[in-house]
Amino acid sequence: MPKINRQEGRRINRRKSTIQSSFPLKFPPRSSRCLCLVVTLMGFFSMFQKKSVSGIAPNAMADGAASFVRSGSVPGSTLSTASSSSMLENRLRGALWGFLAGDALASPTHWYYGGKRQIIQDYGNAITDYTKPHQQLAGSILNKSDLNGGGRSKGSNGKSFDKTIIGDVINHGKQDLWSPQKSIHYHATLQKGENTLEVSIARVLMRSIVQTGGVFDAEHFRNAYVKFMTTPGSHNDTYASTCHRMFFANMIFRQLPPKDCPDNDQHNVDTMDGLVLPTIVALSGVRNSNNSIDPASIDQAGADCASVTRRSSVLEKVSSQWAKVVVSAVTETNDDAFQQSLNEFSRQTIRRLPNPQVNDDSTMSACYLSSALPGLIDMTAKYLPSGTSNGGERVWEGLLANANVGGENVHRGSVLGAVLGARAGATQLPPHMIEGLYPHDELAKEIDDFVRVVLPEAGPSTTTEVSVEQQ
Repeated sequence: MPKINRQEGRRINRRKSTIQSSFPLKFPPRSSRCLCLVVTLMGFFSMFQKKSVSGIAPNAMADGAASFVRSGSVPGSTLSTASSSSMLENRLRGALWGFLAGDALASPTHWYYGGKRQIIQDYGNAITDYTKPHQQLAGSILNKSDLNGGGRSKGSNGKSFDKTIIGDVINHGKQDLWSPQKSIHYHATLQKGENTLEVSIARVLMRSIVQTGGVFDAEHFRNAYVKFMTTPGSHNDTYASTCHRMFFANMIFRQLPPKDCPDNDQHNVDTMDGLVLPTIVALSGVRNSNNSIDPASIDQAGADCASVTRRSSVLEKVSSQWAKVVVSAVTETNDDAFQQSLNEFSRQTIRRLPNPQVNDDSTMSACYLSSALPGLIDMTAKYLPSGTSNGGERVWEGLLANANVGGENVHRGSVLGAVLGARAGATQLPPHMIEGLYPHDELAKEIDDFVRVVLPEAGPSTTTEVSVEQQ
């Protein structure tokens, strides 16, 4: 994980030590396995006839539900079956688009520990839209990262090996960008609006869930993950995090079977990016009462998901708690009920209530869960769409704010976007937030496929095709 400068380091370390003193999560032995992703299942389904760019049109809402979904609040404690199912699909789509957008918006400023000052210095202004990352980044530690394992280079930089993990096994052709003689941006090779590697893997997970009929299968996903990562040209990102480098180092150099390859360097694995995949598994748990599954199987699916790419019992526990927030964001019909879920997660993990008055800049953090969770919680509370007609603009505002904070903002952006997007619903999201993602048509199809398998009665999609300029 990229390091910070001394001044920012002192500030974040003071904050981290304070948080760690009250951080309630215990770190059990590696062999322990916390049941993960305890999911509250609810919702109904309906057929949809006409789709918009977001995949669902407001006029498909029955019995006036469109106005309720657009406003972000629903009068009364219950909805009709038709309106409930319309709302559920709308929010699931909103969660997925928000998930993708939060990641792509923040990629140009990922690990900018100089905050907005550094962002303006590099890009000429704050981030206001999807932006292609720069090629160069002063202070980048890509040139210090280990090509064949976790964390910093051990000195050989891969020269004593016949092949390197970065360049030969994964992230094909990118080894030169990690050269000690260069200072390359972590996402230099991405297009404007294109997702980073972790969200690209989340798309692999979405496709795996579709192929297994809406149920997470760890072995199926593991095979898909290995194939994706070892196939040249499967993604366009420059950086791969410690957990992936360690996984494939174990597979190639130690000749371990894939199920035994997840690892932990006790420093760069219990991190915010570990919540990205469990967020997708949580979204797959939103189901029809006639197509419900055993909550215990969801717990096991969550634990299995968290352990496919890394070994982290603490991450499994946080994932199970975060999953409740994600599912609540999609299924709760009023803002107060969702706020209770967020408050409970906040009490469990950082032992205080969310602070919706937080100053954005103060939420900058490194990747570690103990320092990154407070910012995620407070930014969620601050930018939560609530009973307004411009809920989608509030989502966009929050994701731009996250991008302009810097630090570990990419992976926070994806999980933040999932929750904010769910509360607003896809029909409220600004068209440019959806259309600006790259490649839009592929993403739209994958979202349609995922929604149909999770909510079978959503029916076939007729999502409007949108031409997105490729830059």
